[in-house]
Amino acid sequence: MADNMLKVGIIGFGLRISHMAGLMKIFGFPYRIEAIADPACEEIEKAVKEKTPEARTRRRIDPELMQDTKYFSSADEMLDKTELDGVMIGTRCYLHTEMACKVAKRNLPLFLEKPVAINFEQLKMLQKAFENFTAPVVISFPLRLSPIALKVKQIIESGRIGYVEHVVAVNDVPYGVGYFNSWYRNYNEVGGLFLQKATHDFDYIFFLTGQKPKTIAAMNSQRIYGNKDKPFDLLCKDCDEKMECAESPFNLFYKRFAGEKVEWNDWQKCVFSREIKNEDSGNALIELNNGVQVSYTQNFFVRNQKVARRGTRLYGYKGTIDFDWYRNTIIVYDHFTPIVETIEFTGDMPHFGGDRELVYDFLMAMKEKRPSRSPMEAGITSALACLWARESAEKRQFFEVKMP
Repeated sequence: MADNMLKVGIIGFGLRISHMAGLMKIFGFPYRIEAIADPACEEIEKAVKEKTPEARTRRRIDPELMQDTKYFSSADEMLDKTELDGVMIGTRCYLHTEMACKVAKRNLPLFLEKPVAINFEQLKMLQKAFENFTAPVVISFPLRLSPIALKVKQIIESGRIGYVEHVVAVNDVPYGVGYFNSWYRNYNEVGGLFLQKATHDFDYIFFLTGQKPKTIAAMNSQRIYGNKDKPFDLLCKDCDEKMECAESPFNLFYKRFAGEKVEWNDWQKCVFSREIKNEDSGNALIELNNGVQVSYTQNFFVRNQKVARRGTRLYGYKGTIDFDWYRNTIIVYDHFTPIVETIEFTGDMPHFGGDRELVYDFLMAMKEKRPSRSPMEAGITSALACLWARESAEKRQFFEVKMP
């Protein structure tokens, strides 16, 4: 083994974190997955040995990176018994804080999936645990590091549109059904969809404007999903309405032309089940520290990919920037000349190119202790805004965005 081989530990080896761990290979730095802590560690080890297809495990199995991986059922045991250069956390959301606090005691470079916490108690615990933490932390916020966002940041800092005076952002999610038919429907594990989706959007808005949130008001609604008297654990394949239901695998294939065949999955549950608490649309109005107002909306029942939008208009006195990740474009409108400039981006990259920047930052954190461009402070600020948005939507009140 090469002396400069980076040793990565992973807590919670799910689909997302296994993808990110494998993506680091593109930069050519030698590393390996030294250890995995997961309640399903025996299943994962067996899948590696048998080279089980990803479709069956819902994880990305990379035998090249996992030749001599050690497997543990608990994070503490892994952290106590292995020497690591960095740790990646990809557990279910409600465990992010607890596992991050364990890593904080070791002061190891950390890659942490969002949201960093799902309630105020966790967030205060996280803030305290990382007060004196000196190793770099990479929070999984790919949008802020995408080529489009970095270019927008550059245009803003050039002064071309003047100061950003108003922000309108939108996220129409064409794959939103996944938050209602899979494990994401478990509200106690995810904390609602401000924390699941808006956490990304709030973060890139704070990043682009260079501001923090001061006050927030929000609303959300559940107009479509969770509005029928169906059992919470009902699988699509066991439903007596499965051939008529627009959300069934049959009609997903037959009417929407998705996939190559009808697939009745063992995990796909009824999106109309009672007890689903995730909202299917939401809105927030945020006042930033400098007085600028931000309007944000998210929607989870749009279906046609042509309807999908994720982007923002940033208005200045001198001009307006309009960008959209789904269309891979930035449009800059000058206000005092008849000029409109369109900047187009090429390539189909995971998370619009932000994932590769995240793993590069994590590699540099392990290799050189280089500071992250998506630090823990950003994760805490975004989660705090999301939690107050959730509180505002429940109580129909404005709130200051501060630690309670």
